Amino acid sequence: MVATVLKIRFRVLGNTLARSPMQLVGFIFGVLGALWMLLFAGVGLFFVGTLDFDVARAAVTAAGAVLILGWVLGPIFATGVDTTLDPAKLAPFPMSTTQMMIAITAGGLTGVGGIATVVASLLTFLVWAHEPVAAIAAIVCIPIGVLICVVASRTVAALASGIGGGRRTKELIGLLAFALVIFASPILIGILNAVQSATEQGLQLQALVSAVSWTPVGAAWAVPGDLATGSWLTAILKFVIALATLAVLWMLWFRNLSASVIAPPARSTARRKTGSLGWFGVMPSSPVGATWARSLTSWTRDMRYLRQLLLIPFAPIIVLIYSQWDVNTPFFALSGLLVGFFAGVLPYSDISYDGTAFATVMQTGIRGRADRLGRTLGVATVVIPLIVVVDIVTIAIAGRWDLLAPVLGASLGLTLIGFGISAVSSAFLVVPTPSPGDSPFKRVPGSSFSMFLTFFLCWALVAVLGLPTVIPAAIATFTGSSVAGWIAFVVGPVLGLVVLAVGVVLGGKRFDANAPGLLAQLRSFQGA
Repeated sequence: MVATVLKIRFRVLGNTLARSPMQLVGFIFGVLGALWMLLFAGVGLFFVGTLDFDVARAAVTAAGAVLILGWVLGPIFATGVDTTLDPAKLAPFPMSTTQMMIAITAGGLTGVGGIATVVASLLTFLVWAHEPVAAIAAIVCIPIGVLICVVASRTVAALASGIGGGRRTKELIGLLAFALVIFASPILIGILNAVQSATEQGLQLQALVSAVSWTPVGAAWAVPGDLATGSWLTAILKFVIALATLAVLWMLWFRNLSASVIAPPARSTARRKTGSLGWFGVMPSSPVGATWARSLTSWTRDMRYLRQLLLIPFAPIIVLIYSQWDVNTPFFALSGLLVGFFAGVLPYSDISYDGTAFATVMQTGIRGRADRLGRTLGVATVVIPLIVVVDIVTIAIAGRWDLLAPVLGASLGLTLIGFGISAVSSAFLVVPTPSPGDSPFKRVPGSSFSMFLTFFLCWALVAVLGLPTVIPAAIATFTGSSVAGWIAFVVGPVLGLVVLAVGVVLGGKRFDANAPGLLAQLRSFQGA
């Protein structure tokens, strides 16, 4: 049965790539990237094998730990988890939970990332080749390390999606998990800065790697080196840690997967006040007002939208950590501009979250300009107050109230420019997105490339069009020019509104011409 499921998995992958040239291009770039990284890893491990053995085994341990962390954090910040073998899709098959887990694990190992991980792990024999004992131990430890990579990734994704509960429970758990892993990145950067500082003060990096070798992410990779140096007791203890790590991850994944397969879908039983229309009762009774209300409802209730809003406080925190917690730097005072830069592009593919329900939008006969304007007003109602709050808080912490005007004007300008660009981009294309209640890490193979390409193009346009407001803000910050500050304060919102108006017009025309094509794409994603 596992072999049959894998055959279906590759057939689905082939069909998905065949009907989407963009995803095929992304898949090819992924393969080429994996080959390049393998070449880099092979050359690096070859030269590491020529170094002192203590240095070489420390390098293998550190690389293995980074590999496992990459499998856990990579789906969050880059690729997403391939859900071609989704538990919900496998539930109708006559297979036990254990068989389902084996099939999903095998699917992860036979993907591009899995194959690259296996090959990279085997390349460590270039280091162990000079030590027969280490090479023999690696035959057992490498599979354990690779399995920890895949199982840890699936376990984290399962826990983050909150499978096994009702939709609201799933979404809440997913939001909390997503928040934790989002802010784990700056924490990790802070730790790395601390490590660098400690190293500069005389602490040996090898001692830090030795400590990592006792953790779940490094234990499996450290065993061969310890055995080669005669540290049998240490090697046995680390081998037990590696086995225990794999067992605990497997158990957690098993429990979540069993709950998701056995438990019936929970229905929301939230009560609504009779006659209450929510935002629809507040907004004007017009196409723009109705779209505004629907968009605002999504941005305040749909966890898929709320997850994106976590990026707003992320920017100042990352700037603060990179500046080693120095709130007096001008870069921290300007971090509000980075917030506006990111926030404006959040709705770059807003229609994607409609799914096949976009057909109901088309049935209303709404014109493109009304749809573009209504969706923009919805996200602006939520995002702009948050940006103003972040600007004021960061300026207050930095103690630079003289920069409030330029920072506020430039950040709002960048946000409005981003909204204008998003009004056009979301009328041109849609991308695969999680359905309501799905894992936040769900993806379709090859879709990451198109998403990153779109993001990059939108950000590039925002950066270029935002220069007239960013430059005066920077001049005001670094030279103290009040004139430049007030120029940024005025030019930012005015320029942003102009770009937004142009974006609504151009995006509206494209929406009118391309809406049926967008719906066809959304339906194809549903069948992926």
